[in-house]
Amino acid sequence: MSFSRCHSIIQYDYSIDNVILQRINQVEDLGFIITLTLSFAPHIDLIVGKALRSLVFIRRHVVSIMSVRCLLILYTSLVRSIVEYGSVVWSPRTKCDIIQIERVQHRFLNMVSRFMGIIHEPHDYKPVLLALNLSTLSQRRNMSDIKLLKGLVSGAIDSPDLLSSISFRIPGTTRSRDPYYLAPVTKNYLDDGPLRRAMSLINSQTS
Repeated sequence: MSFSRCHSIIQYDYSIDNVILQRINQVEDLGFIITLTLSFAPHIDLIVGKALRSLVFIRRHVVSIMSVRCLLILYTSLVRSIVEYGSVVWSPRTKCDIIQIERVQHRFLNMVSRFMGIIHEPHDYKPVLLALNLSTLSQRRNMSDIKLLKGLVSGAIDSPDLLSSISFRIPGTTRSRDPYYLAPVTKNYLDDGPLRRAMSLINSQTS
């Protein structure tokens, strides 16, 4: 007799003094929203909304009296910092989430392009990025991941537990020049880990 593996969640109502405890589907810890499914979609929705509200405040109250340099300082300190806090933890992998976050900077670039009179194709903000010497938010998240990995390897970040999770590729018969070894994983969420993501980024740069 064979039994199929059950993937359903067994739920049990816990109680104290006959009062059933409320079941929590997500928690907030250190500014991050974590769900039962380990999805950071609610966290991304939260920070994008908060960043857009801050950008609207800047546009309504100071855009007419500020220089481009002042606008850039306000954006990087009050808006971009919101969508970059702890990105090594929740960095998005789906195209939809990446576009959603990038939309915050696109709103700012569109505002500055009108202020500076920069002509660009619709939804193509590369000329504005070059004029302001800015990188895309996706590129900055990648740089944060790589900075974390390099900090651990160099000893600038003291975390033996994280350091022990880094797998170096030992030179051998393989022709691969990748400095890090990425072991096969059976679960998608394991492939999205911060260190594995950083090692993959550095491998892609050296290949």
